[in-house]
Amino acid sequence: MAIRAKRSAETQKRFEQGRAAARKRVVEKGIVAFRADEEMMDLLLRIAEYKRVPYGVLARSWVMECLRKEARSLDMKD
Repeated sequence: MAIRAKRSAETQKRFEQGRAAARKRVVEKGIVAFRADEEMMDLLLRIAEYKRVPYGVLARSWVMECLRKEARSLDMKD
């Protein structure tokens, strides 16, 4: 287990401000990136080809579907 030093109040404040700024940039740009192994990519591409939709559109629709489902299960609004 890693040992984490306790942050000073000022350091914590700067950390939270940086986190908020980074989150804002991500939301504004709307870009999400993640690594997928070869098997996952092959399956995604094959399903997209079968459905005749671009793989990015398919992946985005699955993410949105899962996010909405999760939000409902947590009683959150879209």
